[in-house]
Amino acid sequence: MDITTTETTGSPVELEFEIRDHNCLFVHASAVTDCRVQLEHMVDRSDDRLLEFFTVEGTPPDRVLSMAEASSAIDEARLVSRGPDGGLFEFVVSGPCVTRTLADTGAIARSVSAESGVGAVLADVPGHIEVRRVVERFRDRHPNSELLACRDTAEPIPVRSERGVHAMLADRLTDKQHEVLRTAYLSGYFSWPRRTTAEECAEALGISQPTFSQHIRTAQEKLLDRLFVDAPER
Repeated sequence: MDITTTETTGSPVELEFEIRDHNCLFVHASAVTDCRVQLEHMVDRSDDRLLEFFTVEGTPPDRVLSMAEASSAIDEARLVSRGPDGGLFEFVVSGPCVTRTLADTGAIARSVSAESGVGAVLADVPGHIEVRRVVERFRDRHPNSELLACRDTAEPIPVRSERGVHAMLADRLTDKQHEVLRTAYLSGYFSWPRRTTAEECAEALGISQPTFSQHIRTAQEKLLDRLFVDAPER
């Protein structure tokens, strides 16, 4: 599919890509193991690396970790929780990544998944961003990709990359508090027994343990205030 416009549209646009770039671990893993991979959450670290959480279904976790260890794009990999046939994984990414490619152009990854060696990427482009530039940058960095659709969207552009957040609770958190809280949750920090420590969460985020703890406490206090102080009486 070709993009003819070279200007901004003034309204949000949704782009749908199909990607077969095996330099992307999520695509490669789905091809080699015939599993399904879904991005759950991502955080931009202060050292320019990405912290990403992927759910993988249909292959043993040890195989995923072995593939991540062999990937030059992945600096660190950890199994956060084991499922019946897969699990939730945490990756520290420094190499080619579709979410980073989109972010570099001002676009936002709404959904990233892969199955049987074919990746599916939905991206939101704000109205002030040139659509052609986003598409050309994506194709340049991921040659084995194809633009399937470019459509206007009435859906609001998410201010954060993760999905399924209840705005009623999240609107009081800063982006950093939200990222820390979501990362801690996915990492198993709130599980009993805990699957990760404050030190491990802080290291994954590239911040100090006191900074992590401060963000966690502040975020929890804000959410509890919203739940118990600001909630309407029953």
